[in-house]
Amino acid sequence: MRQRNLLVRALFGGLLACSLHLASAASADTNVMFIVDASGSMKKAVDGGESRMAAAKRVLAEALAAMPPETRLGLLLYGHRKAKDCTDIELASPIGAEDAAALSTRIEALKPKGETPIAAALALAAKSFIAFKGQSNSIVLVTDGIEECKGDPCAAAKAIKDSGVDLKVNVVGFTLKEDQKALIKCVADETGGTYYDAKNAAGLSSALAAVSKAVVAEPDDNLLARANGGTLLAASNDEWMKLNDGKEEEATTYAGEGVWAFKDGKPATFDRFDVLIPEASPYNLKDFELLAGDEGPTGSFRSIGTFAAQNIKMMQSPYQSFKFPPVTARFLKVVLKTDAGGGYISCFEFRLHGKLDAAAAPAAAAAPAPGTDLLAAANGGTLLAAPNDDWKKLADGSEERATPYAGEGVWAFKGEAPATFDAFEMLIPEASPYNVKEFELMAGDEGPTGAFRSIGQFSTQNMKMMQSPYQRFTFAPVTAKYLKVVLKTDWGGGYISANEFHLLGQAETAAAPADTAETEAASTAAPAAGTVDLLSPANGGTLLAAANDDWKKLTDGSEERATPYAGEGIWAFKGEAPATFDAFEMLIPEASPYNVKDFELLAGDEGPTGAFRSIGQFSTQNMKMMQSPYQKFTFAPVTAKYLKVVLKTDWGGGYISANEFHLLGQPAP
Repeated sequence: MRQRNLLVRALFGGLLACSLHLASAASADTNVMFIVDASGSMKKAVDGGESRMAAAKRVLAEALAAMPPETRLGLLLYGHRKAKDCTDIELASPIGAEDAAALSTRIEALKPKGETPIAAALALAAKSFIAFKGQSNSIVLVTDGIEECKGDPCAAAKAIKDSGVDLKVNVVGFTLKEDQKALIKCVADETGGTYYDAKNAAGLSSALAAVSKAVVAEPDDNLLARANGGTLLAASNDEWMKLNDGKEEEATTYAGEGVWAFKDGKPATFDRFDVLIPEASPYNLKDFELLAGDEGPTGSFRSIGTFAAQNIKMMQSPYQSFKFPPVTARFLKVVLKTDAGGGYISCFEFRLHGKLDAAAAPAAAAAPAPGTDLLAAANGGTLLAAPNDDWKKLADGSEERATPYAGEGVWAFKGEAPATFDAFEMLIPEASPYNVKEFELMAGDEGPTGAFRSIGQFSTQNMKMMQSPYQRFTFAPVTAKYLKVVLKTDWGGGYISANEFHLLGQAETAAAPADTAETEAASTAAPAAGTVDLLSPANGGTLLAAANDDWKKLTDGSEERATPYAGEGIWAFKGEAPATFDAFEMLIPEASPYNVKDFELLAGDEGPTGAFRSIGQFSTQNMKMMQSPYQKFTFAPVTAKYLKVVLKTDWGGGYISANEFHLLGQPAP
């Protein structure tokens, strides 16, 4: 017996030392209610013949004596007055009414008699904390049995969680069997507390030492905790939001980075970062880097250091801590680099320990979006030209994923009137190697094929901004009729996908349409009376000579892709009679490196092998004109019997493919 008592006292010495160390740190706003089981089963012997009740009295007295004096204590008892009575529950000492010595005296007088109404006891104890909402609140339930009064302890715990009091229940299971533990552990799990297992008196001492340390610890200094004002500003995906919500649930973050701000955007000083590793897994985080910044989620960051987690559960605490010299900053960036071999990274919970600069001014609120979205179809925005039809999705309001590839698109504003704008937004819903990385904005006044001046080169962040998934790029105010967006590079996927674009500004009063350019998309003006496509077989056009048979497809009306290569083709008009013409059209259905780039038109009257005179040299735009996919090239009226088309260069593919040609004019009477 003497040896057992020495063991109990030795184990409890750790509790005394720890509690005394914490005495100066405990907050006066720490409230702890002890619920003590005095049911009939506490008469049973434990260890060398001492009753469970006697062991509990002794250990609880020592635990209470070691509690910091600033801690407000309370005591609730059950089963101590009547046998076989499930209503035998007593709030023996309200929170803060008596000191530790008085509570020990009450516990010493207990005589185990009755039942185990755990659910009802929890419900009554929880009412005591309503007046202490927002403080550090804990219940310590010491029981040697499970619910005996038809209550549901798990449901009672859920009600505590849902009450909004922020009350944790720590459960010390004294001599419980495995099946009994499973029925009571939910109380701790549901409320964010901890379950402690005590098989004997020594175990009870160790368990109460651990739970005392937990309930009188320093106030939560986790700067990332959502409850403490930590805010995730940007991350690779929405799963990162689970990493500071306090739930410790698994999140599939993948490799990538996240940026947090502290409460009210204020600076803080910190020196420790914790990563929860609940068990070994090939998907656990291995290598990561911490960075500090002061300029926002897209500003510059300085490295704090690179760290490596151990792929193992630490049994004293499952949080692995990483220390570094104190850092003061407004933002923390966490870059997840490698996993433990599974192929992707899953994480649980992060903590950053430090102190907020409460005296600092809060961060300024984000400025509202300036003006209306000039690209939106609802506001009169019109896509005039682009490499492919997927560009239409980029301003349709659907936020649907589009595959515009690298290339450029040109928008007009309402009525092709000028507008003044100073901000462009791009939706980045999550990190992706296919997201736009670098792009350029250009302004123009001469139509989709006219001159454009650069507004600026820009780069996105390959992450989702959590306050708004639209990344905004601002510039000095620009006034123009057209906007060109040039998508240049992706983040390594091999091609560009995008979602939605906004251009923020103010439109001016609609102006008359711009003058027709020499090279433009299909004309909106009505054709002259009698104008037809002179090359169409339906109108008598005939291909007389060409580099190969694919040239036949270029005027057959099918708009089928042909491979004419570089070379020339000669057409005669109906009956090889002369005709007068002033416009040539070429179908460009989408951007392609095989599209015709440079070509020449010539007119003749002596047959396919006779002399030809040049009408002009022309160049296409390697994009689709959205009002009509036929690009029109105009010139002074020409009268001749034959047309020669010379295809000279492509857009880099190595050979020329083409679709359909039109020659607009009037045949001879």
